[in-house]
Amino acid sequence: MKITPLLLNLALSPLLLSCGTETEPVAPAEILRPVRTLEVEPTVTKATREFPAVVDAASSANLSFRVSGIVNEMLFKEGEKVKKGEVIAKLDQTDARIELKSSQASYETARSNFQRGKKLVGPGHISQSDFDKLNAQYATAEAQLAATRQSLNYTVLHASFDGRIARRFVERHEEVTPQTQIVTLQDISTLTIQINVPESIMLRTRKKTQVHSYFVKFDAIAEQRFPLKLKEAAISADEENQTYEVTFTMPRVKGYTILPGISAVVVIETESSAEDNGAIFHVPASSVLEDMQGRYVYVVEALAESDTNPETSKSGVGVIQRRTITTGELDARGLLISSGLKQGDHVLTAGMSQAQPDMKVRWNPGTKP
Repeated sequence: MKITPLLLNLALSPLLLSCGTETEPVAPAEILRPVRTLEVEPTVTKATREFPAVVDAASSANLSFRVSGIVNEMLFKEGEKVKKGEVIAKLDQTDARIELKSSQASYETARSNFQRGKKLVGPGHISQSDFDKLNAQYATAEAQLAATRQSLNYTVLHASFDGRIARRFVERHEEVTPQTQIVTLQDISTLTIQINVPESIMLRTRKKTQVHSYFVKFDAIAEQRFPLKLKEAAISADEENQTYEVTFTMPRVKGYTILPGISAVVVIETESSAEDNGAIFHVPASSVLEDMQGRYVYVVEALAESDTNPETSKSGVGVIQRRTITTGELDARGLLISSGLKQGDHVLTAGMSQAQPDMKVRWNPGTKP
């Protein structure tokens, strides 16, 4: 058979085409392993302490007369309400009124002599020294009149604030002196409660990282407690027992008669997300690894390009890093981590055996405990 040039060209053309159009190999796309992480938050630690306490009035005063005398009137009984300025008790005013009349007469005489002398000293009918004596007598009489008026006012005892008569110490017809207590007036619209806190606890209560809640409970009111407000805390310790006095306030409780002197228990609840050396965390025990260098976890950190990559913007791309940690006790919350982590770290919780530092992974950073 004779092969023509046309047939030869047709037979060789596929070989020639294959030799002239070789394609370059395509690199396989990088496959990112999806991982699960846990975003850590500081662990909140709670503590409750109780302190014995006694209820007291927000304001309390022992009222006394400022002059001596015989009690003529006692206008309120124990437990009764009084308003500021109301008369609580009166002394017999007979002697005080007599003294006032005498002082008034002496004042009128001295004033008259002073006015007459004032007219005579100018023309020289009396000497300047005589006029000065009249002036001094007038001033003395005026002061004496003011004093006797004040003494008369002091025979009336007024309430210094709104409150209740807690105690009555005297009755009518009793003789009293300025030091004699007449009544105890208390304002119990707001109650105060004091406790003594040891030095070791006082140091902890001053930590800014702690949140405190204060309550009070009473034996006679079962299964109930009432919120307190911190009023003040002493900054110097009691010399005898080395404790600090802390005072709380509470409003009146409707439906209950809580009076000064009643025993109580103050409950202080603290919540803290930090210890002395920093924040603490809890992670699953299975996420903690250990080798010759110690215990560690893997954390996933976001890559900057993952924010703009449309193919990975949903799940994100991150890189694995190793973190050396210090661990504590294991409890229901997980294994305590006292150092090596910070708030917001994303700890790898699965596939740790296949992980290694600087390895890129696909992840969802939204998972929280």
